[in-house]
Amino acid sequence: MTEERLHHITDDQHRIGIHYWPAADNDSRGVLVWLHGMAEHGGRYGALAEHLNAQGWHLYCPDHRGHGLSISESCPKGHYGDNDGWQRVVDDACEVLAWAQARHPRLPCVLGGHSMGSFIALGAAEQAGESLAGLVLCGSDYNPAIYYRMMQLPIRMVRLKNGKRGTSGLLRKMTFGTWAKQVPEPATDFDWLSADPDQVQQYIDDDLCGFDCSTETWFQLSQGLRKVHSVAQLSELPETLPVLLVGGEADPMSHMGKGMMALESVMHAMEQPVEAHFWPEGRHEILNDCCRDEVHQVMAEWLQKRVTTA
Repeated sequence: MTEERLHHITDDQHRIGIHYWPAADNDSRGVLVWLHGMAEHGGRYGALAEHLNAQGWHLYCPDHRGHGLSISESCPKGHYGDNDGWQRVVDDACEVLAWAQARHPRLPCVLGGHSMGSFIALGAAEQAGESLAGLVLCGSDYNPAIYYRMMQLPIRMVRLKNGKRGTSGLLRKMTFGTWAKQVPEPATDFDWLSADPDQVQQYIDDDLCGFDCSTETWFQLSQGLRKVHSVAQLSELPETLPVLLVGGEADPMSHMGKGMMALESVMHAMEQPVEAHFWPEGRHEILNDCCRDEVHQVMAEWLQKRVTTA
């Protein structure tokens, strides 16, 4: 298995870095474009690539603006950009998706993402879902609009105080800090990510993980969440688009899995074809947790159905 590093220049001349793990040409069955979470990067998905490559799936993991290979002067670490950041990262996902489809025109293409990446993937699917064979949302969440409006109040305050590119200890305490406190007897501040101490240490040792995002990125994310989870936007998903939800019931970010279960209920109510799998001991990064082999297998089996029905 070999990782290649590619790039794509967007319509606004931003350079997106892309981690690519190709499947063998004579065994290609499909394409998965995977979007990483907040304060991490696409290069962390090699284990997923190894499993899916063996099943004939190409894996593309672009780095979002302000993350990994996509850090730049206009998008420094943790910063989507000074203006329209949410729409730009959603448009980036749509551009990479179209680019990957052009590279593999005869293969089914699935879009997926973890955590923040799942929200961006949902937004992209609402915008360009007709071209997709499926959508995978991992470690995701769902809350009513009032929740996001309340979230924006302290974000607006610290953005005004610290500037769009500034960071905030208050926002870290409200998010990463709050989630860390929900893990019994944590050894580190990041045990809420995984019950596997080796995986947690790899995250801590990675200079491109665990950093504070800008106040503007938090503001844009809160706006994006309110938008993609609205009934109006969820109605934009193609009615026959298959959706796979995977998450942990010990994930503090998703209210111990209740957020993903709420999303499943909403999608069922809207008659979206949805399949959900939750792991009782799984924390936030189930792809790097003790249940990861089971998660990989569930994803591979679900992706195989996208080949037979494409």
